Amino acid sequence: MSGIHDLQAVTGSLLFAGTPAECRDQLVASSHIVEVEAGTVVQSPGETISRLFLVMSGTLHVVHSDRAGHRRIVRIIGREDHYGLTELALDCPARHLVEAAEPCVLAEIPFDVLRRLSVECPELQRSLNQALARKNAECEHLLISLTSEDVVTRVVSYLLSLPRLPDPEGHGRSLVRLPVSQADLASHLGTTPESVSRRLHDLISRGEIERTGSREFALDEELLAEY
Repeated sequence: MSGIHDLQAVTGSLLFAGTPAECRDQLVASSHIVEVEAGTVVQSPGETISRLFLVMSGTLHVVHSDRAGHRRIVRIIGREDHYGLTELALDCPARHLVEAAEPCVLAEIPFDVLRRLSVECPELQRSLNQALARKNAECEHLLISLTSEDVVTRVVSYLLSLPRLPDPEGHGRSLVRLPVSQADLASHLGTTPESVSRRLHDLISRGEIERTGSREFALDEELLAEY
């Protein structure tokens, strides 16, 4: 790992967007930027965790392994997402293996800094609480989709859980980028890469989504809301 201090790492984070400038300045001063290569283990199960990760670029995988050694991706953390809020709130050790799926740039902020500033800055505490609530809602949504036998519903639920931007060309659509390969997405959704590929093709053929890049799609949210 190597460190490069980049102010945009914190000031540009959606997690802290609603906090006052003075609070963000203190977060910036306490943050540390690290670069990790693909395959790097960022944390291991049972490890004592003392910092929050903000993903500036790249993708992290949260992986669960059973006693037989079977691995499953339980969460995909892409650009501008974060990891560590549950450990911060519960003051508990790491629950899963977290590894870099590709080269990543991460901002690390110590838990003790977040705890201190949460007392001094109520807006920060509110932002952290809202982030935890959003993650809880996303988990509930994913659980519903995973218990469905309909793979297309799982795919649609995942696409709608991604950060969305308005389509600059209009048409009432939103744009998303898959932060993982279709093989990794299949692992996350509990299906096969072939099934994910077929379902994406079906959605495209019906005009419910449009592929705009290798991992980029335009979503017709009105049509997708019917799933």
